[in-house]
Amino acid sequence: MPDYSEDWHPGSFTKNFGWGKDGRGLAELHHAIRVGFGDAKSDIRRSDFRQRLEAEDINFYIPANFFLFNYSNEAGDWISFDELVFQAVFFDHSAHFDRLALFAFNLSLVGSWQGARHFQRRPALWSNRYIVERLAHTHGWDVTKVNADDIQAFLDSDDRYKAKTSRKLSTNLNFLYQIGGLDSVVADTIERWWMNASFLAADRLCRLQYARRLNVSAIGEALEEFEFGLLSGGKNVEKSYALKRLLEMYVSVGGPARFERSVEAINTGRTNDPRPYGLVDKKLPRAPKSLPAGVVNTMDWLDASYEVLDHDELKAFDVDMFVREASVRALSKIRERGIKPTMSSSDLMALMRG
Repeated sequence: MPDYSEDWHPGSFTKNFGWGKDGRGLAELHHAIRVGFGDAKSDIRRSDFRQRLEAEDINFYIPANFFLFNYSNEAGDWISFDELVFQAVFFDHSAHFDRLALFAFNLSLVGSWQGARHFQRRPALWSNRYIVERLAHTHGWDVTKVNADDIQAFLDSDDRYKAKTSRKLSTNLNFLYQIGGLDSVVADTIERWWMNASFLAADRLCRLQYARRLNVSAIGEALEEFEFGLLSGGKNVEKSYALKRLLEMYVSVGGPARFERSVEAINTGRTNDPRPYGLVDKKLPRAPKSLPAGVVNTMDWLDASYEVLDHDELKAFDVDMFVREASVRALSKIRERGIKPTMSSSDLMALMRG
């Protein structure tokens, strides 16, 4: 269970990352991840990530300590190639990336590294709690009430915040909310970033063993404990249904191991296209879920309720067009099978009139 009584420390977040002008979103973070991972399509050493960023005069601490996932083993410190990195490396910068990155920041599960202090495992709990306790519970999701003054008042009134000043953090955090698209993150609709966020949260909860088994039940329970629903805009029937379907997909492609499976599929020739592809849930076709190349070949299920999109189709996906084309195909199949209505138009009108 998460411990929300832990002290809050701003750490290096009060330093200037160089986000750029408002309107560019989190393009600098997107660029930093690409620079740090280079051509790698798997976990990399934290020292290599740092060296590459510092060679281009990019702040290392903000991306590594607040957005990405770190872990240590006998070989040293590593940064994980997870859903956030996948979206940065394989896709151009977009608002979908910004929303996902802001969610990762608010989730605040970044692992640990040698020399890290205990509170650095969850470095932005002050933002996590602001979203849940202030924005959701106090403000009822009214994003218009979010500003630097309100953030500062929240921090100053809470004994968990341990820093001499709160103003610099409040202004930086408010700016991050603005350029990351907080108003979209707390929306109740299902978009690509939300689908990617479910995979990102599952990645980190599995890596930290909060989800002790790779199955829908265990991961779903961990997501509930860490308040995935509140951090991603609240729950509704549509989101609950979509999340279950997404977790079934997540488990089937191997969870965190899907990137290793993809590399193997490419290297062994099981796929001849190294680019990501997409799966669309026909039962809820709001957006496709992007997946690394070749993992569809490792899935233990892929029924007719999903449609596979190649990379070009994924990039050009339009939900309205998809629904229209699916309807045309369905009507064509009905005609081909000779299926005819058993009610006349007059019968139908009489039924509608009651």
